Order: sequence, then structure tokens, then C-alpha cells
Amino acid sequence: MTGNRQARHTAGIILTAIGVAAAVSISVAQTISQPPPLKQFLEENGWVPLPIPDRRMGAGSVIKVTKQDGAVSMQWLGDFRRCGITDGEFGFMRGKYRAIGIGKTFGVKASVAADYIAKLDGTADLEKASGAVLQIEDSGGDAVDFLALTIWLAQPDAAQRMPAACTNLLAQEDIYLVGEAFRVSKAVYDLVDRNGARLVVTGAAFGRAGSSSSGTLSVTEDLYFGVRRVKQLAPALLMPNIAPLAVPEADNLMRLIEP
Repeated sequence: MTGNRQARHTAGIILTAIGVAAAVSISVAQTISQPPPLKQFLEENGWVPLPIPDRRMGAGSVIKVTKQDGAVSMQWLGDFRRCGITDGEFGFMRGKYRAIGIGKTFGVKASVAADYIAKLDGTADLEKASGAVLQIEDSGGDAVDFLALTIWLAQPDAAQRMPAACTNLLAQEDIYLVGEAFRVSKAVYDLVDRNGARLVVTGAAFGRAGSSSSGTLSVTEDLYFGVRRVKQLAPALLMPNIAPLAVPEADNLMRLIEP
């Protein structure tokens, strides 16, 4: 069960190499103060940080969360919309929760910026990269309505509307629905070394080495960094007249996933 909602929710990816003019000195211009981790900020605002940001992990995603030998793992399986339900029937609301962190900078994994650099055929000394600095320019929390899903599933024709793969999925254990997801829709990224110095990125989109281009990336794309209200799909979902608040959640379990 696979799907891509970016065509509906994102105008596309805009990746721009921003040239940063030298200020008082090169060392000052190329060093970024150590920002707080985005993980901490998300936790303080009630979100469960994802171990790896994911473009697919929006509200309505279906995931498998398991715990074995003390280790918790998570696997994205698809989007429940592929089972035949529409956004309207799902009670989907983009931006249900207000934007947070606008204008603030946070520390994230180097791989977040490195992925975008690779898309632009850029080159950087990734062995020196200890992380990336993200400045949020647009964000929000999206949600689907679990009660609306139970109502949809209770319709007489729901079983006929769902592909066999969805029916089989609902019969499995440890399957959960992402009820709410926090996205960063527009941000500026910089790769940095362990001293906080900005790493130079070269390539056609970034300029030649030694030029005034720093390799800063401006990215417009929905990228999900946190989730919450991750509710069990089966067997809880199939229980008659179950209240949404009584459905088991995996939020606390997901907090145990190693970053």
C-alpha cells in the first residue's frame, strides 16, 4: 500500500542555493551559533519526534510499531487514503494546529540537509558534517479524525470499497494510524561541522568553491518531523462502538525509538 500526497498538499520542491555576502570577517560569516535541537522543541510542544524526518509520514499514514528485546522499531506501510477513503470522509484538516517555531533555528541531523544537497547534485565534505541547522519559515500540524474513520468503516459498502491489501492489513497486529503530524513546509538549512562552522557546498546550483555562495538551502516542501495520537488500527478499530479515546496509542512506545 503506497501513495504520495505531495501533489495535493505541496506545490513542489523549491531548492535554492543562497549566496551569503561576507560580513566583518570570513570566520564570523561562516560560523553559526549552536542552536537547540529540534527534537527538544517538538517534545516541549507535545509532539513525538520522528527518528528520521519523512515526507510520507503525514496524518493518515499507516505504520507498524513493534517492540522486541527492548528495542522499538517503526515501519511506514502506506497511506490509509489508498484504501478508498477521501480527505473529506477522513476529516483531514491541514493546519489544524498553528505554526510554531517560525523564524527560530534548530539543530537537526546532517542527513536532512545532505539529502537535499544530493538532489541538487551538490558536493560537500560530509565526513566533517556533524549536523545541520534548520531555520523554520513555515510549519503546521495536520490531523485526521479517528471517529470519522470508524464511521466510514461502519458503512455497508466499506468492505467492498477497500482493496484486499487493506483488509489484510487490518487483520494484523501492531498496525497504527498516524492521527496528527507536524510538518515543516519551508525552511533554510546549513550543514555544519562540530565547531558550528558552515560547510561549503559546491555544484552548479551552489557556485564554485571559494565563491560567495555558502551552500545554504532554501527548501519548500512538506517534511514531517513529529507525530502524535498514533492510534491502533487493529484489533481496536474493529471493535463495535469503541470510543476514540479508548483506542490504544503508540505515542509513548515511539518515544523509546533510538534516534
